[in-house]
Order: sequence, then structure tokens, then C-alpha cells
Amino acid sequence: MNNLFIEVAALVDDFDRRVRRIEDDVARILEILQKKNLDPPESDHVRLNNKLAYTLSEASETTGLSRAKFYRLFREGKLRRSKAGGRTLILKTELERYLREIT
Repeated sequence: MNNLFIEVAALVDDFDRRVRRIEDDVARILEILQKKNLDPPESDHVRLNNKLAYTLSEASETTGLSRAKFYRLFREGKLRRSKAGGRTLILKTELERYLREIT
């Protein structure tokens, strides 16, 4: 059982590193586009500030959706959340994706 836990923990760590690399790559791509005064096509519909992730309170304030609505979206699998320590974060790209889908 202990070996299984170690294997699962290693897989989760590897997955987390991969996600962080993808997030870094996306951030670099956005920086390049901004330097060239180009916006990605999706930005025509949804435009949030330059933060990479929002706390639940910030996402609620930015979008006008309630915290209860966010928790319902998480539960229904319509919006993904990330955890940093004890904080629930919503990646900017994830929030933009959801907002594009509902408009």
C-alpha cells in the first residue's frame, strides 16, 4: 500500500510539473503576441486583466458570478480549479474559456 501511495504521489508531482510548464508556455506566447500588438482571436470576446489566476473572490468580482455559482460550476465539471496551498485559484485561461462558451 505504501509503494502504491509513493507511485501515485510521483505521478501527481509529474503531472503538476507538466501543467506548470504548459502554463509558462502559454504565458510566454501571450507575452510575444502582446509585444507584437497582436491579441489571440479569443480576446475579441472576453478580455480580463493581466493576472494569470484569480482567487474565488477576485473571479467573482471580475465576472459578477457568485461564489456559490463557481462552486456549482466546479461540481458540474464546467470549470476547473487549481489549488495553491489552501487557496482555490481559477486560471485566467480557464475562466476565459468558460466565459466564451456561455456567450
